[in-house]
Amino acid sequence: MKNKTRIIDIIIFVAFLAVFLTFFARLVYCQTIYAEMTERGYNSDILAYMQEMQGIDSGYSFPYPVFFAIGRFFNLFLPIDRAITVAEVLLNGLAIVISKYYFEKLLAVKAPAEKDTAANAPSGDKWYRHVIITAAIFGCFMMSMWWLPRFGKVTLPFKDQVFYGTYSGNPWHNATYIATRPFAIGCFFSFFDVLASYEKKFSAKDHIVFSVFLLLTTLTKPSFTLVFVSASGIVLLVKLFVSKFKNIRNSLILAAFYVPTFIALIIQFGGVFGSGNSEAEHGIGFDGFRLWTSINPNVIPAVFYANVFSIVCLVFFAKEILKDERYRFSLILFATAFLEAGLLCEKGFRYSHFNFSWGYMHGIFFLEMMTLIKLLEATFSRKLKPVFAVICWLFFASQVAAGVMYFAGMYRGLDYNTLLPAIWLG
Repeated sequence: MKNKTRIIDIIIFVAFLAVFLTFFARLVYCQTIYAEMTERGYNSDILAYMQEMQGIDSGYSFPYPVFFAIGRFFNLFLPIDRAITVAEVLLNGLAIVISKYYFEKLLAVKAPAEKDTAANAPSGDKWYRHVIITAAIFGCFMMSMWWLPRFGKVTLPFKDQVFYGTYSGNPWHNATYIATRPFAIGCFFSFFDVLASYEKKFSAKDHIVFSVFLLLTTLTKPSFTLVFVSASGIVLLVKLFVSKFKNIRNSLILAAFYVPTFIALIIQFGGVFGSGNSEAEHGIGFDGFRLWTSINPNVIPAVFYANVFSIVCLVFFAKEILKDERYRFSLILFATAFLEAGLLCEKGFRYSHFNFSWGYMHGIFFLEMMTLIKLLEATFSRKLKPVFAVICWLFFASQVAAGVMYFAGMYRGLDYNTLLPAIWLG
């Protein structure tokens, strides 16, 4: 029975993955084909990445080499449009596989005691349980902000904008965000493997796995790292004070595993602070939500539309904040990402790029992911009243439906920010 359940789980997961990546691959490929013909649709950030992989000056600097190295490798055998498509599809698929691993690990059915073991499979471990987990994971990778259907050239609540100022945990137009996510997911969850024991016992394996994931996500795109380092630093400092500095030795050991990432960040941001580019880039400053409100003056409603599922579930899972360290940390990560996006900015010509918004999008994604895990856990254990569970699942379904429609619009070549035909935008 156990092997049968595993086989069914693998078959259905692979089928879901194949369908998802097929559609995603076609979207990315179209983005590459139309990269230099933005007036015809499929707008994205991919042109500069293709140029970087080919050694062509794009006018931008990308001091995070992992995604570009993978693209260059496939470019040895494939044209650049197909090479970057394969690289992005491979990394997006890896993110889903890693998510499946951690979802199954956290939602595993506890095996009964030996005296109660009458069957091969643990009690309650049914095949449809794994199918539900699989479907939820793919829903998580499809979710988007709430947005309303268009009326002519206008959509409410933010008129002609769907994406900018509201944002989503799944920005399909940005290849480096998609590329860094498998390592960000691994970093997020492996951090708790370290936290579970670092104060009492040093685990070289857990520390190394965490450190490698953290470095890889930094070398792919540092947007997650900037919010994660801040949020995890808060958690570790609180633990240090709570222990009255009794765990300072192990805390310093753990801090040492951040060092490779800190070195990478110093190198990456050398261009922002260095005198060599002083005419073009002038460091990081305090913004006070000015840039965000210039893009969308309705920041609070925008946060609600982007996180409605997580916010609604928070009402029912408020007590879990004290019980579940992962869920609590996802809230800290989100709050950190929100504040960094609103309060910090890059000066100079990068100011209008709003690059701190990428960290906020990671905050949205990981809060959604941990909220989903809590909802699955409560549903399987029946700890949540049926009416409350239905409410939570309906809001999850609403954001998945919004994401499917958003993806479908981009799939047809509509502009990712407005969901209008590119020709209308001039």
